[in-house]
Amino acid sequence: MSYLVDDSPIIACSTGLTSNTAIGIIRLSGNDILEIVSGAISIDISRVKPRHAHFCKLVFNNIIYDEIILTYYKGPHSYNGEDIIELAVHGNQLNINRIISLFIDHFDFRKALPGEFTQRAMRNKKLSLSQVEGLDLLLNASNIFSLDQGFSLLGGDLQEDFKNLNDAFLKHKSSLELGFDFLDDVGEHQFNALFKASLSELDNIITQLFQRVRNRGDKLIKPDIAIYGLPNAGKSSFFNVLLNNNRAIVSNIAGTTRDYLSEDLFIENNIFSLIDTAGLRDTKDQIELSGILLAQKKISTAFYSILLVNPFDPLFNREFVSSLEKIDLVIYTHADLDGFDEAKLNSRAILSRYFSDNSSKTGPIEPKGAGPIEPKRAGPIEPKNAGPIEPKNAGPIEPENTGPIEPKNAGPIEPENTGPIEPYSEFCYKNYMEIDLDLTGVSHSDIDTVKSSIIHKYLKLLESDPILLDRHRDTISNIYNNFSTYRDIASSHSDMAIISSELNIIGHCISELIGIISPDDVLQNIFSNFCIGK
Repeated sequence: MSYLVDDSPIIACSTGLTSNTAIGIIRLSGNDILEIVSGAISIDISRVKPRHAHFCKLVFNNIIYDEIILTYYKGPHSYNGEDIIELAVHGNQLNINRIISLFIDHFDFRKALPGEFTQRAMRNKKLSLSQVEGLDLLLNASNIFSLDQGFSLLGGDLQEDFKNLNDAFLKHKSSLELGFDFLDDVGEHQFNALFKASLSELDNIITQLFQRVRNRGDKLIKPDIAIYGLPNAGKSSFFNVLLNNNRAIVSNIAGTTRDYLSEDLFIENNIFSLIDTAGLRDTKDQIELSGILLAQKKISTAFYSILLVNPFDPLFNREFVSSLEKIDLVIYTHADLDGFDEAKLNSRAILSRYFSDNSSKTGPIEPKGAGPIEPKRAGPIEPKNAGPIEPKNAGPIEPENTGPIEPKNAGPIEPENTGPIEPYSEFCYKNYMEIDLDLTGVSHSDIDTVKSSIIHKYLKLLESDPILLDRHRDTISNIYNNFSTYRDIASSHSDMAIISSELNIIGHCISELIGIISPDDVLQNIFSNFCIGK
């Protein structure tokens, strides 16, 4: 962390050092650096105008290193408040590295550390902490929402929300201090009115921010999609199909996948992390067991989980299903084999016991002692003097021109209004969706259905405008929890000193949120994510 207070001139390539490009941008920063580099450029520095591009040669000891475009930004009117020089050079990596070495070896520059240019911008009050975090999110965004929120943070929009929170806090704190110092002047009635009004305003702002961190917004930065199931259910084959690439090894030998595989999956300009996990089963093989434990961890934290079911597998039973935690999509594989429909119905009945909306009962498809949708006794969904499916004088589940599985405006298997994620005639539980696949010949329509289901859930989560960054989410949660405690104390205690002490705890959290105080480990974590040269 010593570089946080180091004023040495720094240099880095801001366009990267991984491949040759037409143009590479080398950035130099420090105090009075134009004079420092004057011995390496062919132009008289008195002719260099800030924010103008100057064509010149890079020369040292009569050796021409390159023909360049030099742009000078005079501090404090620069990105980070220091003097900055940008050199547009030919982008061969050998050329870029040779020029950087020239300035390090002969002009006392040192290589910039990750994020050091931006760290200096924050130190010189050119950027706030939230803007720096927004830039970090922008540079590392893997989906459109992250990109937009990064721009929002960088532009100060979210920071404005945090500022409103701080303003409301200061207003409430002032009302409390008014009671300390001037209670006799303003009167108890006026003090109570001001205190309650400012408390209510602060409550509303904190609650609104907390609503934006309640969902797993942190998982939306690069969401995980976990494919799981028993061995030989077809997970690796489906993984390859979604990627359109034979990335995973496919074998008829159970337990082929020992460790999880992860690859980027692009859906509508968003990047998801697609994960193929080891088959879940009891095993004494320690290597396979380690893979299964990793798989279970990935499944439990995934944004979207896909269960693959081979309905012919006798191991797909109630004991296995009862160990599962969550399902977004069920894919029944081996749809090309004889007897698939009957086998699928049996597997579906097992699943429905644990993952229907009536999970505490026997499920929407297989009620005890009854047919697929006929309840044993006439409850609120079976009017008297009516058949099991089509009661006279439509009760609450009367289907209109539909089959026995899809009643209109009814029970836990209602598929109506599912939108783009259900182009099939398959029914969809409120808890998960189902489709059938023949993995030997998956159609584009099948793939589109799966991707649409993923995007549907993704967009649904974005409706709450979640806050993505972990630091913001954790700090807002702390503010909310501390405020809940403070609100209870404020309503039940008359001791102003106790109330003030609890309020100061909230103030400390708010100061951390808006960047008034910034622990070194937080800054280190932020800037370590930045690319060199930024």
